[in-house]
Amino acid sequence: MEEDPLIRFERITKDAHDTLGKMTRPVFKQYPLLFALLITFSAAAIIHGFELFVDQFEIFRTYPSLLVTIGVIALIITGTLYKTLRKLR
Repeated sequence: MEEDPLIRFERITKDAHDTLGKMTRPVFKQYPLLFALLITFSAAAIIHGFELFVDQFEIFRTYPSLLVTIGVIALIITGTLYKTLRKLR
């Protein structure tokens, strides 16, 4: 009896995936130091850019605790929204 073409196709695809998976490695594993440095640079650039942006506003230079308060409120709202959306699933 002849094999079902769909089952044969799935088997061939799986074999090809397994064989090629052994030959290739993810880019992150090939160059971990490069990606670590890129991520570190990106995070530092974002933080520095935000600091320069916020420094343009006199109220945040005078009252830095206001910025911290706004950040905490944003985190609370984000957490509440996450919990609410998670319950809806």
